[in-house]
Amino acid sequence: MIKDRKLGDEWGEWDGNLARTELNVEAGKRLFLGFTVLGIFILTLAMVVIWYLIKPRIVQLSPVVANVLEKTIIILIGLLFLIFVQTVLSIVIRRNLNIRLWKINFSITFLTPFILALGKKFAISYDRMGNSFIKVSNALICATHWKMTRSKVLILLPRCLKRPIQKQIIAIAEKYHCLIFTVPGGELARKIISEQKPTAIIGVACERDLMSGIRDVQKIPVIGIPNQRPEGPCKNTTVDYHKIEEAIRFFLELDIQLPADKLSPVHS
Repeated sequence: MIKDRKLGDEWGEWDGNLARTELNVEAGKRLFLGFTVLGIFILTLAMVVIWYLIKPRIVQLSPVVANVLEKTIIILIGLLFLIFVQTVLSIVIRRNLNIRLWKINFSITFLTPFILALGKKFAISYDRMGNSFIKVSNALICATHWKMTRSKVLILLPRCLKRPIQKQIIAIAEKYHCLIFTVPGGELARKIISEQKPTAIIGVACERDLMSGIRDVQKIPVIGIPNQRPEGPCKNTTVDYHKIEEAIRFFLELDIQLPADKLSPVHS
């Protein structure tokens, strides 16, 4: 069961100091992908060392079991590197090469919790690494041709957006006949998704809430658009509403060749 969360819960430890919010957390895709490579090497080294230490004992107990375990470890290491290469190639050629089973894409992003923790060891904030992750996730979404028999795009907004920005986004949603809701938390968001059954979702929030939301929804394509927080989290936030329109046009196939970087206009 998915634990309920309110938008902004991820900022529960914030003490009100604007410096701690890292107002400019923009980061390219290379940050997340680079730490992913480092993470894979660390996991590989850990598996090899552990196996080296326990192999003699397992061989004594059962040579057959030892052989099976060794081949399993080699396969797991190979799969990690294979999935990483598939992810990078998907982004570069803008064609999703990742394994897809039961409407779920299997990409290297499943290592996200580990990569976030690893980044923290190198003084890379949760928000900056999250910003990079969202760009990677958006790029993979844009690299996929979604076979939709109908197009029902759902836009989810946080309550902290400035009123003028909200009005502009509502106007865009009406222009393209999209559903739009302002949600206070994860439980209501999941209820809306369950009731409305959208074919695609566009979410606006801070990096922390977007990552939590993307993990909650796996079978529906989600494009996340981080907001800007000039006054700190959960207060008078803004967002470039042009990115929302670009995401809508992508899902409605009005711009088939829409570059993924338009949704994340920073150096990759």
